[in-house]
Amino acid sequence: MRFLPLALTLVLLTTACAGRMPPAAPAAPATADLDEAAAQLIRRGCYHCLEQAYQLAEAKGARQQAFEAAVLLTLRSKELGLPSEEWLDKARRLAGTDVALVPYLDMADVIPPDRLSENRDALFDIRRRTQARNSLESWRQRLRDGAGSDAFRAYVDVSLICAFGTLKETPDSFSGTVDPVAQTPLFQYALGACDASHGARLAALRNSDSDFVDADYPLGRDALEDPASPNAEESLRRFESAARAFPRSPAIATRIGNVHRLWEEWSPALAAFDAALAVAPTHPEATIGRTVSLSHLERSDEAIATATRLIDGGQWLLGEAYYWRAWNHLRLNNFDAARVDADRARTLMSNSGVLVLSGVIEWRLGRLESAEKDFEGALAIDLGECEAAFDLGVVRDQLRKLSEALAAFKQAGQCYDLSITLRREAIDTIQRGSGSPTLKARDSARHERVLADLTQRRSEVDRVVAAIEQVGGSPAVP
Repeated sequence: MRFLPLALTLVLLTTACAGRMPPAAPAAPATADLDEAAAQLIRRGCYHCLEQAYQLAEAKGARQQAFEAAVLLTLRSKELGLPSEEWLDKARRLAGTDVALVPYLDMADVIPPDRLSENRDALFDIRRRTQARNSLESWRQRLRDGAGSDAFRAYVDVSLICAFGTLKETPDSFSGTVDPVAQTPLFQYALGACDASHGARLAALRNSDSDFVDADYPLGRDALEDPASPNAEESLRRFESAARAFPRSPAIATRIGNVHRLWEEWSPALAAFDAALAVAPTHPEATIGRTVSLSHLERSDEAIATATRLIDGGQWLLGEAYYWRAWNHLRLNNFDAARVDADRARTLMSNSGVLVLSGVIEWRLGRLESAEKDFEGALAIDLGECEAAFDLGVVRDQLRKLSEALAAFKQAGQCYDLSITLRREAIDTIQRGSGSPTLKARDSARHERVLADLTQRRSEVDRVVAAIEQVGGSPAVP
C-alpha cells in the first residue's frame, strides 16, 4: 500500500468533504464539440471513459487530449495490473518530438505497475528508480505549470507521489490542485487508489458512477488489508467485479486466487490462478498459487510439472517452487528427487518448514541422525513448529533414545495445547466479529480443519508418552 504525505492529506481535506461526490459528467450528445466531450470524459476518469476520450480525440484530431487520455490509460493500466505498453506506445506516437509532452512519457514510464502485474521486472528496475529519484523535483515543477489540462497534470502528480513519495510536502505543494480539479472524479480516484485513508472518497465515487468499476480493485485490496477489520468476503466481491470488467488483468485474478487460498478453498483457487495464467502464462505468483492448489488437491504430478515451469524460468519464487516440488515428490515416494529439491530449497529459503520437510525426507530414507538434526534445527528457528517436535520424538524413539524421545513428545504436547487454544480463540473472535454469516463460516472453517488435526495429534502424543513411560523412559535432564 502506498501512502500520501500528511501535509498533502491535510491540504486535500480542506478542499471538500470526503464523502460528497459530484454527479458524474453526463455523456456528451452526438452534436457536441468533440474536444469538450473528450475533456469531460477525461475529468470523469473511469477506465472506459478514458478509452472513449481517446477515441473521440483521435477522431477529431485533438492531439493534446488524445495524448492525455493515452498517458492516463498507461497509468491506470499499471494500477489495475493490465498490459500498459500499448497505451504508452500510443502516447509516444502522439508526442513525437514535442518537448512540452515528452517529459510526461518519462514520468509514465518510470511509475511501477501493480506488484502482481505481469511486468514484475519493472518493480526491481534500478535504472528507472534512479531516473525517478534524480528527476522528481523537476518533473513536479513541470506538472505545476506545464502543458496539458489541470486534471491531467494533477493525476500524474499524485501518481508520482504515490510511487516514490520522497519529497517533503508543504502547504503550497498542491496549490494548483483546487476546485474544480480537486473535485473531479479523476482526481478523487487518484487519491482513493493511492491511500486507504481516502477509501471513503473512493467508495463514494464507485457508488455515484456505475461505470467506475476500476475502483473495485483498490477497494477490494483495502478491504483485505485493513489492519483493524479485514474483510475477505468484501474483498472477493470487489475483485470478482473488477475481474469481469478487466479480464486481461492477471493481478486481479491472482488476488482472487489468494483469497480462496486463504480460506483453503483449493478448487476455486486453482480456477482463479488458471485464469491469471491464461493471460500471463509465466506469472510467478499465479504459478506458485497453482502449484500449492494442485498439491492440496492431491494432484501431485500436475503440481510437479507446474513448479518445474517456474524453476525452468530461473528467476522468481524459486525457493517456494523447489519446496513444493520436493513436497510432492515426497508424497509420491520419489525420495531421491525430493532430497535434491529440498536441498535446493534450503539454499534459497531459511525457515522451519523447509527443515521439517528435509527431516521427513531423511527419515523416509532411513537416515535417522540427520533427520534428528533437521528437526532440532526447525525447533531452534520456531518453537511453535509442533510437527517438528512430534517427528523429533519419533526419530529419537527409533534411535532408542527413550528419555530424549519422551522430552520431545512432551514438548510437542505443550505445543499442540497452545495451538489448540489459539485456534479456539481465533474461532471465538471470528464468531463475535461483525462479518456476515457466510464470512464467519468461511473464516472459521479453515481454523476448524486445523483444530481437528491438532486435536488428533494431541491424542497421539498422549498415547506415545504413555507407552514410553510404561517401558521405563524418563524425561531428559535439562
